[in-house]
Amino acid sequence: MADITQEPPPDHMLDENDDEERQDGESPTEQEPVSASSHIASSLGINPHTLQIMKASLFVEDDECDMFQDQRFGKYSHRMDESQEMGSPRILLAGSQGRPSVGGLLQSRFSSGSSLFSKPQEASSGLTPQRLHMPSVPEPSRLSLWPTLAPSFFMPTPTLEVPLRTVGTRRQLGPVPLDRSVTLGKGKLLMDMALFMGRSFRVGWGPNWTLAHCGEQISQAKSLQQDQQTEAMGYGFLPKPSTFKQISEYPFKVNMEKVINVSERDVEEDLSLYRRPLAIELKHSTIITDEPCPLIQPAQGVDALHEYAEWISEVTKEPDSVDGTVRHWQLVWTLCEALWGSLGELDPDSEMQSEYRQRLQRRRAFSYWLSQSAARRIEEEVALSQHKSHVEATFSYLTGNRISEACRLAQQSGEHRLSLLLSQASGSQHSRELLSMQLVDWNRLQTDSFIQEERLRIYALLAGIPVWQSSESYINVCSELDWKRCVAIHLWYMLPPTASIADALSKYEEAFQGSSECQKYACSPLPPYLDDSQLGLEEFEDTEESKRPLYDICFHLLKLYSDRHYDLQQLLDPCTVTFDRLDYTLSWHLWNVLQALNYSHLSEQQQGLLHTSYAAQLESTGLWEMSIFVLLHISDAQQRERAVREMLSLHCPLVETQDSAERERFLTENLCLPVQWIHEAKATRACREGDKHKEALHLFKAGHWNQCHKLVVQYLASDAIINENHGYLLEFLEGLASPDRCTVIQDWDISGRVFLDYIHVLQTLDGIQKLEGPGYELERLHTEVTSLCSRIELIQCTTARDRLAQSEMAKRLANILRVVLSLGWEGAPDLKRVPLRHLAPHIGHLPMPEDYALEELRGLTQAYLRELIVSQ
Repeated sequence: MADITQEPPPDHMLDENDDEERQDGESPTEQEPVSASSHIASSLGINPHTLQIMKASLFVEDDECDMFQDQRFGKYSHRMDESQEMGSPRILLAGSQGRPSVGGLLQSRFSSGSSLFSKPQEASSGLTPQRLHMPSVPEPSRLSLWPTLAPSFFMPTPTLEVPLRTVGTRRQLGPVPLDRSVTLGKGKLLMDMALFMGRSFRVGWGPNWTLAHCGEQISQAKSLQQDQQTEAMGYGFLPKPSTFKQISEYPFKVNMEKVINVSERDVEEDLSLYRRPLAIELKHSTIITDEPCPLIQPAQGVDALHEYAEWISEVTKEPDSVDGTVRHWQLVWTLCEALWGSLGELDPDSEMQSEYRQRLQRRRAFSYWLSQSAARRIEEEVALSQHKSHVEATFSYLTGNRISEACRLAQQSGEHRLSLLLSQASGSQHSRELLSMQLVDWNRLQTDSFIQEERLRIYALLAGIPVWQSSESYINVCSELDWKRCVAIHLWYMLPPTASIADALSKYEEAFQGSSECQKYACSPLPPYLDDSQLGLEEFEDTEESKRPLYDICFHLLKLYSDRHYDLQQLLDPCTVTFDRLDYTLSWHLWNVLQALNYSHLSEQQQGLLHTSYAAQLESTGLWEMSIFVLLHISDAQQRERAVREMLSLHCPLVETQDSAERERFLTENLCLPVQWIHEAKATRACREGDKHKEALHLFKAGHWNQCHKLVVQYLASDAIINENHGYLLEFLEGLASPDRCTVIQDWDISGRVFLDYIHVLQTLDGIQKLEGPGYELERLHTEVTSLCSRIELIQCTTARDRLAQSEMAKRLANILRVVLSLGWEGAPDLKRVPLRHLAPHIGHLPMPEDYALEELRGLTQAYLRELIVSQ
């Protein structure tokens, strides 16, 4: 029978040799049948050859797997060896193929050449190879009847396995530098978002200050103590340290690390820098309890400001033991004290005289601050230049208003005339004009070219000239000076003694910003971390901050003193103090002091950012109770309450320790926080940890009676009944049974009240057994038991444990009812003589399982038969 799955090949695919044989008389005597699939394909207008290839492709996977398995386990090579032993070239017998069509059509998949067949290698015995046949597909009749070798074809020599080679683009070891990238200058093409955002990535912030990024690692490994603290917080997000070597050579690796401070100070010293100023702020604050969530506001006055200044002076007694940021805090607080602090008692003759005297005292306090702020740097400069040039040391003393020391140094160096001029530095304007005339004469006669440039600089400073053009160069008295000393020389040497702080600041602004009259000749008031890095003025202006200049916080304070409506947002920016943009310590405390001084023109959005940022900073250090103190300064009541509750739910521990007790005492006593909020937070944590007992306990203490009742009935009551732990359950139920509480509890009468009455019945029965004449108590107990028998079936049972507890209650109530009825029987108590008419109605209402019910029914039946016998 012909194979209907095959079809005859096209004529152009037949072997030419087979055509010659057919012409010699070897053609078949009858026409070969055509397969049914060919008729179907032809009727549908489909090429039968295409259909044949589609059918063969269904078995490609099987053939490929079989071939590869044969090559792997040596089957194919074993067959080849057998063919060599026969002395014939490598051939593939037609009868050995399970699917001849697949082998004929898809043989090219397993051959290494590009054609369907390749030349066979000559046998080693010297035999000539058989003739090659053209590619052909066997006919259906030949596929079914192959008694001999028939037309065969040669297989190529199996080649050695070549290792697979991955084809594709080579992985880049890192991003292409921007200067060599084709995207240079095309980053603003919004039409191609991949090009626009190609060199950016999302900043992935996680809990507990965890940062996920693909850049370089910004912090080192955490210490064991900090790791334990992170795990204790309950929501650690960092992966556990691995024991194998990290793959650091891939630049696209994602790093997950906790952002920590670069400082390596002791932990206690670090925390003292947080605790002490917070205690000062709490001491000088007012707590308003008109709303459920208390509101904390700074108290009016300068008492907190003076205490801040005293504290920071104590901390910085040894400047080498603290870092630069803390030393800068001292400059800020002492400047605030000089600008807004108390100046002592004044007894003016008139209001105008009082204002004048106050302005002079502010100028004197500000001058003292300028001298103290420059003292350390002046000592360093004098130590370096005194042995080389006393003139430079003299100029350094003048920039700190240390005129007496400058005169003494000049006298020791033999400069008596210079010492006489220095003594008149803080005198009247007349001496300055005379020095200016002398400089003009020297310039006109070009004799200043013979004078040392450092000496001319001192003369220009004493003359009150910031920039002097000599015959050879320009003499700038503000060169190589920090911005504070630039302000100082404008206040002391270039303005009259009666000038105010605002006048000196205005003069300095013209110096570093430039004006129509003169160019800029002084440095900008950069923050200390930029000033110490010697960042040039031109380089700073080319940065991205040029649109909104970044200045020192002391400069912003001077601007605020000069202009009461000065912008507070840039003043309270952490970048004005430190390079750490997340350090809001000074900014937050300074804002509270400014509020006490009646500065309130900061938007609510910026206030909220300030409070929440500093609260998060305190939370990261472990002072979460102080972060709640910070959050209580938020003016909006709803946002304030939500922030405080979230902080409590994150950090309130379930385990009672001395530390947790002190923190809770601080929250409730010092901050007037409701105790219920703390228990609500603990109940939330207990729910998250699956501790139903503590959850119910804290819900009860928080005053959530309905939720507590639902939790007790659903999870705790059944276990207490089964284990006969009635005292534990009674503590909850008696607390919920008060009239003002049970009225707000849903389903109290059919749930909690039933358990409470059941426990009371057991306690009453134990008490009756100890009494001698339990007449009244017995009647009251009978009423309670009968009432409880009809209500016990109302308890909702959702689990097998609940049904077991209900059955135990029903069984015990049945026994109690018999005991009560037997005690009420005249004469000696006898359980067998209990009246059936009093027992049967109540037993029938008890929800008992089948075995309990059958046992009770058997007892009732025996009692009924006994009554019948007695009555007869």
